[in-house]
Amino acid sequence: MKKKPVPVTDADEMRVARLDAFALSLASKRQDAVEGRQASGIEREWQEDEEFYEGIDDLNRAEVVSKAPVMNAGLRTEAAPASTRSTVFVNITQPYVDMASARVADMLLPTDDMPFGVDPTPMQDVLAAKDDQTVITRADGEQATAGQIAEAMLEQAKTAAKLAETRIWDWLTESQWHAEVRQVIEGAAKIGTGILKGPIPIKRRAKALLRRDDGSFELKIIEETKPGSKRIDPRNFFPDRACGQSIHNGSYVWERDHITARQLRELKGTLHSDGTPAYIDSQIDLCLMEGPANKYSDSSSKDAPSDKDRFEIWYFHGSANQDDLAAAGCECDEGETIPVIVTMVNDHVIKAAMSTLDSGEFPYDVMVWQRREGTWTGTGVSRQVRAAQRIVNGATRNMLDNAGLSAGPQIFIDDTMIQPADGAWELAPRKMWKRLETSDDIKKMSDAIHSIVIPSLQVELMNIVKFGMELAERVTNMPLLSQGQQGAATDTVGGMQILNNNASAVLRRLAKLFDDCITEPHIRRYYEWLLLHGKDNKEKGDFVIDAKGSSALFERDAQNQAILQMGALVQNPQFGIDPKKWIIEALKSQKLDPKRFQYTEEEQEKIDQQPQPGDPRIETAKIGAQARLQAAQISADASVKKSAIDTDRDTAYNQSLAERDRANHEAKMAELAQRERLAMLDYANTRNVSLDKVKGDLAKVALTLKAQKEMAGMNGKGPQVARPIVEPAGRAPEGEAFQK
Repeated sequence: MKKKPVPVTDADEMRVARLDAFALSLASKRQDAVEGRQASGIEREWQEDEEFYEGIDDLNRAEVVSKAPVMNAGLRTEAAPASTRSTVFVNITQPYVDMASARVADMLLPTDDMPFGVDPTPMQDVLAAKDDQTVITRADGEQATAGQIAEAMLEQAKTAAKLAETRIWDWLTESQWHAEVRQVIEGAAKIGTGILKGPIPIKRRAKALLRRDDGSFELKIIEETKPGSKRIDPRNFFPDRACGQSIHNGSYVWERDHITARQLRELKGTLHSDGTPAYIDSQIDLCLMEGPANKYSDSSSKDAPSDKDRFEIWYFHGSANQDDLAAAGCECDEGETIPVIVTMVNDHVIKAAMSTLDSGEFPYDVMVWQRREGTWTGTGVSRQVRAAQRIVNGATRNMLDNAGLSAGPQIFIDDTMIQPADGAWELAPRKMWKRLETSDDIKKMSDAIHSIVIPSLQVELMNIVKFGMELAERVTNMPLLSQGQQGAATDTVGGMQILNNNASAVLRRLAKLFDDCITEPHIRRYYEWLLLHGKDNKEKGDFVIDAKGSSALFERDAQNQAILQMGALVQNPQFGIDPKKWIIEALKSQKLDPKRFQYTEEEQEKIDQQPQPGDPRIETAKIGAQARLQAAQISADASVKKSAIDTDRDTAYNQSLAERDRANHEAKMAELAQRERLAMLDYANTRNVSLDKVKGDLAKVALTLKAQKEMAGMNGKGPQVARPIVEPAGRAPEGEAFQK
């Protein structure tokens, strides 16, 4: 059964008329933006930049087009060149563009860090109250000092900022931030301009395995709408022609895309989260009836032939009044101008909605490689190296042409004097020539053939090629050193460091330009999205975006060597350097993932359960005191040992002296005894008595003297002189003998 047609009321007719008028006004703005970009000449420059990047210019364009091979009976053939002149294209543009974009992307897009930070706004009144000891009763009845409350507020702000930073980074990671920004950098290096769009709502599907009450599992597909970012081709971007150097100064911007009939048809019946229709189905039906109408294909467009069968879908970001939005089915708040996003196909409005951001800021950020005054587009490496590219091409082509001419001599033949015997006017080894009968002068036969050698100018032309190469380094500020080639650079460490710093100056400028044009405004809009559409209030607060990441990350290469040299300083606790943080940065400087070397969670828990050492400063002080005590003990023991050694040395010395004296005494006594014996023998010989008789007489004399000494002592008198004993006749008294 066919549905009965719905009667059209006057209100519906007025709504359709209003919608058509709204679409007509938008189409007029779109026409103005398209014509404004075409009049600027930027599209022609983009096309030239693309062609030079691919190695195409006016001389070899026909050759490149005819390079498509033709299959003929299984043979691969190509069209013959139209000219014998060299059309070689020595492409130095592509290496410079690729090197520059890769170098910048490698610095600005690390896989282990984020290029921004979210910090709480400084609260001067709260900071001033940190030392206030005034007791305040809080709403819950508990009391606390004003300083404690201020510290709690500051800590809460830091925690919220950290949560917001993590949330924004999660959104960027899910939207393939690195891949999209890398394309933006490549576009800026090639044609001078790169565009990043975001945040935009993107529906993502995730699969979850849910456990039922009965123990079974259920696979559930969850759809979530999250903010994301994507790269926009500058050829599909049309800002207000009056925007000047910043697209945000204009009143509107247009973005073009392509969509198939099937995709357009699937938009019908799409609903908002509140259940209201997202698109105007009747307008989509009109577009499908009209078919694709590609009216704005510019000269720089590289659309494939199949794009002619697709619809051009346009996205308008600007302002509109309430009546126009109401005609498009958008219920908006009252106001003279409301920031909106309007979708058009074939001059028909198929969707109108309020901007996802209350500020109405355009969700586009433009990065330029080198600024140009008065325009939102920039100059890329392809344009910077253009003059050097032409010099290299011209000199190389002339050098090859000259090489072809100078490879063999030019032959001049006088056909009035000679002719080839075989009738072929071509030079060949051992060729036969005949003299003409009309020629009678035999002497001139040697003049019948002459050769002229074209000089080779390879050295002169090669110098021009080298000049073009050097010019490319100068105009791009990217010498061979920054390309990984030393060239004629000095071999000294200091000289290499100076050259490296100078070579990186232009890249540091690009890093700061990236922060100003992309990081700061892009992340600021994500922060606004978080405040408007974020579900967790703990992540919200008064924050500022710190776009320090890109510049800091770019300087990391220069800091790598310094980080490794800090290893000796990390062990000293007086410097307050965290060894864990240092080793993480050291590993990053070597492009290593710190997680590969860190403990797992289970291993870290086991380590945490073990008794932890005390404060390193206290432990160091204890170790120092113990070391000093041990040193003192060792010193005391050494003193005692030294004293004992000194005492033993003195004792040994005294003993040696006593032994020497005793030995001398014994030797003296032995000498005296020997003398006594000799005296006795002499006495005995003289008196003709025996030796025993002499010993006996001496013994008697000794006894007599002893007795007299004792008697003198008993009487208290002094010693008396003993009288000699009268010996018998013929014998000498013993005293006389003794005296002798």
